[in-house]
Amino acid sequence: MSARTPDADVTLGVLCRADEPALDLTLASLARAADRLVALGRPIAFAVCVNGAGPGEETAAQRAAEGFARLRPPGEVQLIAEAKADKARAWNLVRRACSSPLVVFCDADVEVGEDALVRLVAILDARPEILLASARQVPLLDGASFVARAAALPCRFDLGVVSGQLYAMRTDAIAAMPEGLLFEDAWLSARLGRAALATAPDAEVRFHTASTLADYYRQRLRTEAGKIQIRRARAADPAPPSGAELADRPARPEPIAHYPWGEMLRGLTPRDWPLLALHVTVRAVARAVAEYRVRRGRAVPWVTIRSSKPARVAGAGVGR
Repeated sequence: MSARTPDADVTLGVLCRADEPALDLTLASLARAADRLVALGRPIAFAVCVNGAGPGEETAAQRAAEGFARLRPPGEVQLIAEAKADKARAWNLVRRACSSPLVVFCDADVEVGEDALVRLVAILDARPEILLASARQVPLLDGASFVARAAALPCRFDLGVVSGQLYAMRTDAIAAMPEGLLFEDAWLSARLGRAALATAPDAEVRFHTASTLADYYRQRLRTEAGKIQIRRARAADPAPPSGAELADRPARPEPIAHYPWGEMLRGLTPRDWPLLALHVTVRAVARAVAEYRVRRGRAVPWVTIRSSKPARVAGAGVGR
């Protein structure tokens, strides 16, 4: 584990499963975006948490993180290894390692736009009431399957919630999140409240959607189970935790945001209707199955959506 940069203004936290095969592509794009911040006089530091590797196991993600640390200035990159595969736990580890006033969280299977970090940080600089600014999710759909295009449909609209693949946050906004969360984005949205969130339309984070029906269903099942998990936790403990990070927030967390169906329907063309039909069907089935499994006390595990990985490894659709 390398030492932190003590005077960093922005910490760039990367949350990476140990089985991610293309972390190097994400780190390269994030570094280019970070250099834009540095050029504006904003010192940065990286914190890369690779989680889920067993004892003595060496993965491509770990090697990519170590190679990236060697390429950056000494002390700029902190490497965090966590045996447990839990994104919320990795989030907490990065958050605790962060000593800067702003922290950017980035998924490990995306491409960050070169101006994305500058635009996200600019929102937090200009609007003190905003606690978290999200990038705009841009699916890479060149040659994509029908399923991938259906999965990408909601990305056309600003849903007013946290886009979890890339966002900048005031470090003191949230001290920690519960481990074992299935839907971290929704938890942040409900905890902070929509008035404290903003989307930067010109800050892009590019990614591949699930390209097979099985992967799309598993992804959606996890999302719907995560919503149930958050609602149940809120019913058991409706008041937010005490602490400075939530001193100015409402007494109760806001509901998990709903889709703006009216706006979406007005923004779609007849050619999009089959995509919408598949999206609504998968969403409804996944919700019904998630509710059934939760009632029976069955877990909904985190499942790697592997079908999106080979295209990234081969470089398809990823601009360089």
